[in-house]
Amino acid sequence: MWGIECLLLIPFTLHLRKLQPGGKWIYFYLINSVVFAAGSILVALIMKHNLWFYNIMYFIQFVVASSFFHAIIKSRTAKLVIALMILPVLTLVLLDYFHLEGPYAYNSYATSAETLILMVYAVLFFWQLLRDEELVRKSVFINSLPDFWYNAGLFVYHCSYFLFTLANNFAQFSTKATQNASHVSLGITFVAGAIQLILFYIGLLKAKKIRP
Repeated sequence: MWGIECLLLIPFTLHLRKLQPGGKWIYFYLINSVVFAAGSILVALIMKHNLWFYNIMYFIQFVVASSFFHAIIKSRTAKLVIALMILPVLTLVLLDYFHLEGPYAYNSYATSAETLILMVYAVLFFWQLLRDEELVRKSVFINSLPDFWYNAGLFVYHCSYFLFTLANNFAQFSTKATQNASHVSLGITFVAGAIQLILFYIGLLKAKKIRP
C-alpha cells in the first residue's frame, strides 16, 4: 500500500501550490503514511518488533488528520474542541503505551479512541456541508469540493480501521473466533485503504480545476 501512497505523492507535490489548506494537510497525511509504513518495515527488520513505533506514528497521524479537520470545519466551537482534544488523547496514548498494554503491544485502546474521534470529525464535516447555505446560494455541488473527497477517504478508511481496532481488543481473549475476526477486519482495512487513496486522488483532480 505504501508504494501506491508514494506514487500519489507525486501529483500532490506537482500541484502543491493549487492545494487549499485542507489539501495541504492531506499531503502531509500522505507523507506521514509513507514514513509510517516504510519505518514500520525498517524497524521490524532491525529490532524484530515495531509496535512501539507503530503506536507513536499512529498518534502523529491522528494529529495530522485532526489538523485537516481543524482547517476545513468552520465552527469555532468545533475548532476549539479539535485543538483541545489533542491533550487528552495524548494522555490516553501515554497511559496505554506505558501502563495498560505497553510499548511492545498493539495499543488497541488508544487507537480505538483516536479512530473513533476522527470518524466523529468526518461526520461533523459532512453535516456542515449539508447545512452550508453559502454553497446553496452559489449553486455549488458538494461533490465538486476537494475537501469533500478528502473527508470521504478518511471516513471510509477509519470506519474500517475502527472495526480492526475493536477486533484487536477482543482478540486479546485469544479465541479462534476473535482471531478470525481480526484477520477479516485487516483485509477490509486494506481494501478501505486503497479506496481512501482513490478518493484522495479524485479530490486532487477537483483541486486542479479550481482557479487560483
